[in-house]
Amino acid sequence: MHLSLTFASFVLLTAGMVLLRLFWHCLSSKIQRFIVILACAALSLLALSVVTKWTAHPIRLNAVLAWCAVAGYEFFIILFTRLRPKLLTSVIAVILIVPLLSASFFLPLARLFDVTPHKTVSLGERIVSVRAPWGIGTGDNSGADLDIYWRPAWIPFLQRRVQGVRYFNSQCDARASFAVLQPDHKSVLMNCPAAPNQQSNSARSLVVKFH
Repeated sequence: MHLSLTFASFVLLTAGMVLLRLFWHCLSSKIQRFIVILACAALSLLALSVVTKWTAHPIRLNAVLAWCAVAGYEFFIILFTRLRPKLLTSVIAVILIVPLLSASFFLPLARLFDVTPHKTVSLGERIVSVRAPWGIGTGDNSGADLDIYWRPAWIPFLQRRVQGVRYFNSQCDARASFAVLQPDHKSVLMNCPAAPNQQSNSARSLVVKFH
């Protein structure tokens, strides 16, 4: 993943929000209201996606939505620094923005710039598996997410995550992991074979039900 490019983009986004805060008083009330509505919409879409487990595809569209949500979050946090005492609110804003650099937030953003192909396999019954490599190097610094989605025919650009797991290359050969739909069509076998330099018992195999 292009983590350096993602970090640079994040810094530019944050700088843009700081500039917006500095010139906020110069904007008309109509434009201010429009920006607030956009920020609320972006955060609401993310919250709805997390609660319902519905996401957009292709994956870059989902990454765009993640960036919009981060922009909306930063907008409200940085706008909060207009309140007094400004020194205190500024410190609080920094504390609230720093967690965005954690892997759980940062990796979905990095997928916007990721050129590594994601392996999508149809398992039948409109169920697909998507293997998305992440990280660089070996060990705990890299691996792959193996997610199972249901893609209804009546909403071609949406999918619902019904199961998923994150494999690390220190555990098994994460980039060779795969899934097999079980005969009941309500569960799936998640399989991650052992890497060539690992013992055979390093392989991970587990049948899990959809949720």
